[in-house]
Amino acid sequence: MTTVRRTEKLVNAARLAAAWIARPHALPEKWLYSLGLLGTHGLRFPDFLGIGAQKAGTTWLHQNLQHHPELYFPPRIKEIRFFDARFHMSVARYAAFFEPAGRRVTGDITPGYGALPISRIRFVRRLMPDARLILILRNPIERAWSHALMDLVETKRRRFDDVEPWEFLAHFDSRGARRNGGYIAMLDRWMRVYPEQQLLVAFFEDIRERPQELLLRIFRHLGVSRDVDWETFPYRDRIKEGSAVPLPSQYREHLRGLFAAEIEAVAARLGGPATDWS
Repeated sequence: MTTVRRTEKLVNAARLAAAWIARPHALPEKWLYSLGLLGTHGLRFPDFLGIGAQKAGTTWLHQNLQHHPELYFPPRIKEIRFFDARFHMSVARYAAFFEPAGRRVTGDITPGYGALPISRIRFVRRLMPDARLILILRNPIERAWSHALMDLVETKRRRFDDVEPWEFLAHFDSRGARRNGGYIAMLDRWMRVYPEQQLLVAFFEDIRERPQELLLRIFRHLGVSRDVDWETFPYRDRIKEGSAVPLPSQYREHLRGLFAAEIEAVAARLGGPATDWS
């Protein structure tokens, strides 16, 4: 072991000791991994992550990719949510989801990952430095409406007419809804940690208009065969875009005010369908 490496380990150990003294009842496992004092040898992690965006077609993505014979997803679970809602889970337990994969390429599609803070993204890369990333973007106005309908109507099993206007406005203005539509900040956080070539950015419109072409791009990005039996893929299936309730004009104007600058920034940076968002 070199002197530099030995010094680094001593510094990390001192940081861990100080953190443990400050929070003696906290589980130290994530700190051990973050500080490099626990390694990942023998653990199987995803080869790629679908990081969002929420309400932008990740269910369609999962339904199609699980039909590729060279890809593996844990059965009977769509979103593991380890790095956000289930971060209390041990790293070894997360890795166990992917152990049965054999030589297949493994994936975790959890749209909430896109909004992770940069400290959590750094932890992701500590475990998976070579992971490929997939991010699908949707007009943030339409995304916010679909998200609100899911939370206020579908999940709560309410009639649309029973939801008060202030409830929709409060949902649009909430920190979570704004964060999930903040694509430039999302891209900047992930690209501060991962190399740009490890990220594939697509658009919701690609699913609607060019689904087969999009899947071929994703297969290439993941390094799996593009010679597949397309009859086994449900790529033509209609995307679940939320309920059939159209976006009322007063809510659209409110959302335009919230996301006009974001739409302009995404269009300038990425072009493509974002140039037609309004």
